[in-house]
Amino acid sequence: MGIKVLLIGISLLEMVMLYWLLCGTVLEKQYFQKKEWVIICVNIVGVGVGEGINRSLLFFSQNVFLTSVAVTCICVVVINRQNKLLKTIVVVLYYTIVALADFFMAFLSMIALRNEFKDMVYVYAGSLMESMLFICARVIIAACIYLIVRQKFAEAYIREFQSVLLMIMIIMCLMLRRYQVAIVRMMCEGKEQEAGATGLSLMGAVLVILFTGMVYLKYKALKKEKELLTMRDAMVTQRFMELEEVMEKNRQLSHDLKHHVLVLKNFEKEGNYEGIHNYLEEINHEFLEIKKRAWTGNEIADMLLEQKRALAEQEGITFMIQAVPIAEWLFQNSETCSLLGNLLDNAIEACRRMDCNINKWISIKIENQKRLLFIIIENSVDKAPIMKNGRPISVKPDRLRHGYGLKSVERIVNKYEGMIMYQSKDRAFQVKLLF
Repeated sequence: MGIKVLLIGISLLEMVMLYWLLCGTVLEKQYFQKKEWVIICVNIVGVGVGEGINRSLLFFSQNVFLTSVAVTCICVVVINRQNKLLKTIVVVLYYTIVALADFFMAFLSMIALRNEFKDMVYVYAGSLMESMLFICARVIIAACIYLIVRQKFAEAYIREFQSVLLMIMIIMCLMLRRYQVAIVRMMCEGKEQEAGATGLSLMGAVLVILFTGMVYLKYKALKKEKELLTMRDAMVTQRFMELEEVMEKNRQLSHDLKHHVLVLKNFEKEGNYEGIHNYLEEINHEFLEIKKRAWTGNEIADMLLEQKRALAEQEGITFMIQAVPIAEWLFQNSETCSLLGNLLDNAIEACRRMDCNINKWISIKIENQKRLLFIIIENSVDKAPIMKNGRPISVKPDRLRHGYGLKSVERIVNKYEGMIMYQSKDRAFQVKLLF
C-alpha cells in the first residue's frame, strides 16, 4: 500500500512538472481565472492518480499513456483555445520524453540486475526499485524543465519553430514505440544482456535528435535575428525620413506664411472674397499634412499619428483618434516608429483593398489605466483576414518578402512583456496591445 501511495505521488509530481513547463512557455498563468485553475487541478489529480495506480500494476501501459495524453491535451486546449497544435505538440513531447527516460533508467537497471530485473521491476510492478527508477527519471526531466523555463521563451517565439517541434515529436513517438517493443521482447525472451547496447542506442538517438534540433533552432534564431535587425534598421530609416520630410515641409510653409498673408490682404483690399476662399482651399491641402497635435504627448508618436491620419484622409479613409496624454512613454523612438508605423500601414493597406463604394475607416485608441497601457487599432475590411497560428498572414503575392511588419511588432511586444490580440468582427479587424 505504501509503494502504491508513493507511485501516485510520483505521478502527481509528473503532472505538476508538465504544467510548470506549460505555464513557463505556452500558457499565460497570470491571466488564469478560477475556472482555469480548477481544470488544471482536476487534470493533475485525475491523470496523476490513474497513472500511479496503473504503474503499481504495469511498468508501462500504452493505453494509459494515450489516454493521459488525450485528456491532458483536451484540458490544455479548453484552458486556452489559441494555437491548439503548438500546445498539443508540447504535451505529447513531454509525455513521450518522460516515458523514454523511464525506459532508459530501466535499461540501466537491467545492466546491474540482469535476470532479477524482470522479477523485481517488470513483472511485479509496484516495487521500491520501480519507484526509484521513476524518481531518477523525473529528477532529470525536472532539471531540463528548469533550464527551459529559466530562458523565458515566449509563445510567439516558440511558435516560430512549431514545424521543427512537430518533427521532433513524431520522431520521439516512433522511438517510444520501438523501445517499448524492445523492452517487451527482452523480457519475453530473457535477453537482459542486450540492455547495455539498447540503452546506449536510446541515449545516443535522443542526444543526436536534441543536439541537431538545438543547432537548427539556433541557426534559425540567428538568421531571423539578422533579418529582423536589417528590417528594423530599414524601417526606422524610412520612418525618420518620412518624419523629416514632413518637418521640412512645415518649415517651408512657416517660411512662406508671410507671403500667404500678403496675398490674402491683397484679396481683402480688393474685396475679392471668392479669391480668399479659393486661395485658402489651395493652401489648406498643404497644411493638412503637417498640422501638429498633441495626442499622447510623445513627439514621435503624435507626428506618426498625424502623418498617417493625413495620408488616410487623402485616400478617403475616415481616421479617428482617441488618445490620452501618457506621462511616461514606454518605447524608444525607433520602437515607436516600428510599432505604430507597421500597424497603421497595415490598416491603411487593408482599407485600400476595399471596394470604393464601401465606407472605409480606421480607429485608434490609446488609453492608460491603472499602470496598463492599451493600444487598440481597428479598421474596416471587406472580408476577414486569413489567420494562421493565431496571426493574420499577408495576402500579397510574394509572402516571403512581406509579413515582417507584424513580426517586428510582436518582437517589441515580447520585449516589454506585453500582449497582442487579433480579432475579426462585423467587417472589422482589430489589433489590441496591452502593456
